[in-house]
Amino acid sequence: MNIVTQEAKKKQAIVKYAEKNGKSKASRKYGVSLSSVKRWCKKYDGTWQSLLDKSHRPHSHPNRHTSKEERQIKNSFQKEFERYGWYGVYSDLLGKGYTRSFSGMVYAAKRMGLSKKKKPQKRSRVHRRYPELLEPGEKVQIDVKEVPYNCLRGNVLRDGKHLYQWTAIDESTRMRFVYGFEEHTPENSVRFLKMLIKAFPFKIQTVQTDNGTEFTYKYISEEKVSPFDKALTKLGIKHKLIPPRTPWHNGKVERSHRNDQRYFYNWETFRSVEELNEKLVKHLKWSNNKPMRTLGGKNAKQLLTEKLSV
Repeated sequence: MNIVTQEAKKKQAIVKYAEKNGKSKASRKYGVSLSSVKRWCKKYDGTWQSLLDKSHRPHSHPNRHTSKEERQIKNSFQKEFERYGWYGVYSDLLGKGYTRSFSGMVYAAKRMGLSKKKKPQKRSRVHRRYPELLEPGEKVQIDVKEVPYNCLRGNVLRDGKHLYQWTAIDESTRMRFVYGFEEHTPENSVRFLKMLIKAFPFKIQTVQTDNGTEFTYKYISEEKVSPFDKALTKLGIKHKLIPPRTPWHNGKVERSHRNDQRYFYNWETFRSVEELNEKLVKHLKWSNNKPMRTLGGKNAKQLLTEKLSV
């Protein structure tokens, strides 16, 4: 029994006593005002539910969302929420001239019954948190994601080919660069590195990767140096390898791959690597302009601009 029900049943006992012994005597016995006893007796219809307190919430507020704004929220929610979540809804609204805050938009949508319940997430036993890097380019995480088989169509699927997405993310600003290739080779890692250097407007000091053969030959040869390591040495960039079987050390790029799966691969199909890269350009633009809670509501592009201007 909650506190609200308890209070209502207490009032019911007072009312019943007042009906038998008088309102004044009930007021003295239970230590409540006579006016309250009279009010409860007037409300009482034989059930304790009739004595429940009514909501004190105001019926209206001068700053409440207008009917036009509520329609905008509903339309944007139906259009964007399934794929892009709350930040996708908010970005769509901002493009339509919406001026309210993000939290105000979410509150209004939930009041309108538009929210969807999330499944409870299991938290890991050990919460790992590493210190944030402050300088753009201080460390860039790179990894490769295989394009899901169910996204392949046409000649790619018929010929039994695979597509791969190379991803780089700057640890300081979360700025990303992605590109797709048909083969999972060290040579494509070198090609991606050259494209990355042109794409990022800052000097890269360190690159962090896992121990895959597309990045290093450390575990297959003591003498032979991989093309990727040679390219990094020539460019004066340090190469940091994470310990084997510890993907959380590359957590930022791994998380970005999960976001790619949720916001991109669950919705798209590809008939060629050219089509993959055409669609990746649009997705990359969206991801670099997506507000992030870890960045205080800013997007990677905004944070990069701020840090480069200092």
